[in-house]
Amino acid sequence: MRRRGQGLLHVGVAVGVVGAITEAAVLAVATNTADGPYRYAADYWLTASGLPVAVGAVLVLAGVRLVQDRRDGRLGQVGLGLVGVTMAALCAVLLASLFAGQDVQGGPTYVASTALSWVGVALCSAGSWRVGMVPRWLLVVWPVVWAVGSFFAVSVSPLLLAALYVTLLVVVRSSPVSPEAG
Repeated sequence: MRRRGQGLLHVGVAVGVVGAITEAAVLAVATNTADGPYRYAADYWLTASGLPVAVGAVLVLAGVRLVQDRRDGRLGQVGLGLVGVTMAALCAVLLASLFAGQDVQGGPTYVASTALSWVGVALCSAGSWRVGMVPRWLLVVWPVVWAVGSFFAVSVSPLLLAALYVTLLVVVRSSPVSPEAG
């Protein structure tokens, strides 16, 4: 039996994994500019890879929330809203950076989006804790992996985020459908 939200979760995982793998590949093998105007194609690739990572995060959280029949309560609702807003702001900063050909911080926008998205993922994890569909160990590591695999990414660390998403998808697909979720 297919759960409501499962398709959204599949799309979110696919988008997020593509972004994370692209980010990891660029970080692992390409030369990029630390500061100042972009000088290498890798600068553009690294910046652009943040777009599917951001969109994937929102879709994965929304998919998990729907699969759980919104039983994650106010924590899940606020967390998803916070991640949605912060990822929209981050996408605007990333697009501005691509068009400007250099990192655009947007004042405190990038730093605030980073911090608040982590809070949003943590709130969603806390809400899911009460539902019991996702293993608790996975909910504990989710906010940490989100930070390490996206904003504080070095070398191949984004692959941790890709692995978390795939693990989450497998776990959710294999958990039984409750009668009330039908």
